[in-house]
Amino acid sequence: MVVKPISEILDSPAQMKALDPSDMLGLTVDFPNQCRRGAELGRQFERDIRPQTSIQNIVVTGMGGSAIGGDMLRCLIEEAGVVPLSVNRSYDLPGYVGSHTLVIAASYSGNTEETLASYKVAHSRRAQVVVITSGGSLAELARKDKVPLCIIPGGQPPRASTGYLFFPALIYLVSRGFFNRDLSGDIDESLQLMAKMQAELGPEVPAVGNEAKKIAEQLYRRLPVIYGSQDYGGVAALRWRTQINENAKCLAFPYAFPEMNHNEILGWTLAHKLQSRNFTTVILQDPSEFEALPGGDPRRRIGRRIEVTKDLIHRATRLISVVARGESLLSRMLSLIYLGDFASVYLAYLNQIDPTNIDNINVLKAKMAKLRG
Repeated sequence: MVVKPISEILDSPAQMKALDPSDMLGLTVDFPNQCRRGAELGRQFERDIRPQTSIQNIVVTGMGGSAIGGDMLRCLIEEAGVVPLSVNRSYDLPGYVGSHTLVIAASYSGNTEETLASYKVAHSRRAQVVVITSGGSLAELARKDKVPLCIIPGGQPPRASTGYLFFPALIYLVSRGFFNRDLSGDIDESLQLMAKMQAELGPEVPAVGNEAKKIAEQLYRRLPVIYGSQDYGGVAALRWRTQINENAKCLAFPYAFPEMNHNEILGWTLAHKLQSRNFTTVILQDPSEFEALPGGDPRRRIGRRIEVTKDLIHRATRLISVVARGESLLSRMLSLIYLGDFASVYLAYLNQIDPTNIDNINVLKAKMAKLRG
């Protein structure tokens, strides 16, 4: 591969267009608008709500780009929810799923075999089911079974459709009273912040002043290790990993504080001698970790842990610190995710590869379709 100067690629519309015939970057730029449209779809979805028996737990079932919205919902429910929510990435469902469970089946294509299987399990156990999809077999099942169905726009990669998959589910849960406070202000703040970041990280902003392009440059030809702080930071780290996998076609490894301090920190003992010559470690942090909080505050403790960890590993890896933006949990989570989405597409360009192409996934699906059972 011929190595070109960073700015020659990332500051050249012609170079980026040639590498991105399906316009993944355009879909990334459009994310704030997609979130607004997704929220409106969710408000329309509300009109389909019918009286139902009491819900004791919620399960979001989906895979890949259709499941990350469930992880985001889990973080919000853990902060301000009234019943627990879990995310299912499997053909089956947990044994506790039954008539007092709300199951949100999310599949962008509507043909994800694991989600179709888990939907059928939910229906057989008389769970209360709602469906979010662009069509396919899942939409057909929802119509046949007369369960609430939110049809979202199709025709783009699931990983570039998070706003369509996440916001209808969020609005639906808010309307059903599964949060102990009003989230309308959080949603408005998040949409405004995404629009601001759109202007700051877009392709027309030169690499010298574009945080996403700078991060892509530091990840280029290196192995990314992504650490998030606590729950929503861990979800953001997972999203960075999957976007780097799918868009830039590279391996990346996510983990979260404080858990990594109880095991993975020891993996760095010999990493500098044996493994980490080409590592870049990105640490996703909450702004509260830098505040002057009381000594026992968990956020301050996490901040201290991160600083000690940086000191322990800095000789073995290149370090990048990223701080979430916004007041609400929703804003901070989305700010980290949106930055990572941009960085992953720019990294694909530096790798001189089409970010939309998913040949290996398509081959796997085709071979699975030929197998019986």
